Amino acid sequence: MFARLDSSLKLFGALIVIIVACLATLPYMSSHQANLTLDALKEGAAKERAYNTVLSLLKDAETGQRGYLIGSDEAFLAPYNAGVAGLPAAIDDLERHATSAQEQALVARIAELSRAKVREMDRAIQVKKRGDNQAALDIVASQRGRQLMDQLRELLGRQLRVLAEHRNVLREDITIALRYNTALGIGASLASFVLICCAVFVVTRSLNERAEAARQSQELADSNARLAQLAATRAERLSITADMLQALDSVKTPAELARVLPVFLRKLMPATSGAVYIYRNSRDLLELKASWGTVGEVPDMVSPEDCWGLRLGKMHVASPEHSLCCDHGGAWLAAHDSQTCVPMISQGDVIGVLVIAADKHDGSLLESALVTTLAEQLSLAISNVTLRETLRHQSTIDPLTGLYNRRFFDESLKRELARAQRSRSACSVIMVDLDHFKRINDTYGHDGGDLVLKAAARTMVDRVRASDVVCRYGGEELVLMLPDCSAEEAAKCAESIRVSLTELLIQHQGQVIAGISASFGIAQWPGKANGDQELLQAADRALYAAKKGGRNRVVLAEREPEGLPASAAPAAA
Repeated sequence: MFARLDSSLKLFGALIVIIVACLATLPYMSSHQANLTLDALKEGAAKERAYNTVLSLLKDAETGQRGYLIGSDEAFLAPYNAGVAGLPAAIDDLERHATSAQEQALVARIAELSRAKVREMDRAIQVKKRGDNQAALDIVASQRGRQLMDQLRELLGRQLRVLAEHRNVLREDITIALRYNTALGIGASLASFVLICCAVFVVTRSLNERAEAARQSQELADSNARLAQLAATRAERLSITADMLQALDSVKTPAELARVLPVFLRKLMPATSGAVYIYRNSRDLLELKASWGTVGEVPDMVSPEDCWGLRLGKMHVASPEHSLCCDHGGAWLAAHDSQTCVPMISQGDVIGVLVIAADKHDGSLLESALVTTLAEQLSLAISNVTLRETLRHQSTIDPLTGLYNRRFFDESLKRELARAQRSRSACSVIMVDLDHFKRINDTYGHDGGDLVLKAAARTMVDRVRASDVVCRYGGEELVLMLPDCSAEEAAKCAESIRVSLTELLIQHQGQVIAGISASFGIAQWPGKANGDQELLQAADRALYAAKKGGRNRVVLAEREPEGLPASAAPAAA
């Protein structure tokens, strides 16, 4: 009897080994095939990008040529030059991806037509540069360039369609492979279940002395399952943490933390509530930056003395019966069984505290290593966000007036003029200089002069649109950029600011600073000034004319007849 049982167990064991080996081999083979399909899909995508790049560069070059031939402005040649410069590398990329003889022949044909197209465009441009506009237009009218471009579009479009069809086939293959893997997984689970049932059935028929071995085997299986679940949970946490850190790297201001952090912290610690507090610049209070979970009202500010985690300098776990409960933890402990406070330390400095509230049965979510590591990662990421915001503010904001500085204005003006050129809209610049500012400094001191500058800055900001840009250009000189605004509209705005400045009354050390005035010079694009520096110089000349004409007035720069009509708007002294 025992021999028969041993033989049955051995036979059954051999059968299990064979089935498990098959179940282990089949997913590997299926996954390998899926990986090959994915590699082919990536290669196809790379080819599509290469063909699209060539087509895009040709279109850019053609657009730049057309713009230059029509407008005679060499600025239009920028996309042409960029397209011609990038075309050899793009064609080389096509040749690298060409695998078959047919595709290599196609790429060679595309390269030949591309070079011919570039020569045709360059011939027209060179003729245009020599001043023979009609000859350049005749070259375009010959339709030679268009015929070449049509052939290129047809070849590139046909190949892109072939690649798209191939991509669809590969995607269908991947879908089938995924379905097969799903079915294989279900079958493997069912087969495993059947094998376990059979094993239990066979083992239960064995002798009593084998019962302990069966029990130990079951415990081992349960332990493996728990370990597998734990490994899966940790892998998921690592993935979520990586996504969170990547998102935090893209955060521009600390205010965005309230939107970003709750999304990931809910996933990292489900069934919990919590908040992230960061020290204010004064270091006297911690300010709420983000919160998540079911707790309704949480304090917006927390004193460092109210948190035992900060006072102890380490992670602190509190519960209702705990003798050291944080004073800020009433809302947390009312909804959950425990509250954990973890100091957030970056480069040796405590920047805030991470508060997590959870129930006792969720204790596994609050492993010391997990929470401590999370706090460290958050500390470094939030410190980087704060540093980026500080650097951005310092590099673009004038510390005295709170206005944008000259660097920001110069960059904004170039950007706005490019936009105005594309949309064929107007853009005006107002140069402002406070009259007799040295006299104000001599009379009231530099503190009084600073107050006048601040008041003038506030007055200008209050009387312009949200889309307008007000900057301190240097000393007592300020400058305004008004997009989509003609010179006449800018003059009305400047006149309103001028009148408001004359009405200012500033209290300073028992004295009243009054009689503030400013001179305004206005220049508009389009006009005689075509570039940003020329536009600023035109506005500066108008400002000089306003100063020379008696100050406290608005003067418009002269413009070409085809521009918007220019006029001056002198104000009463």
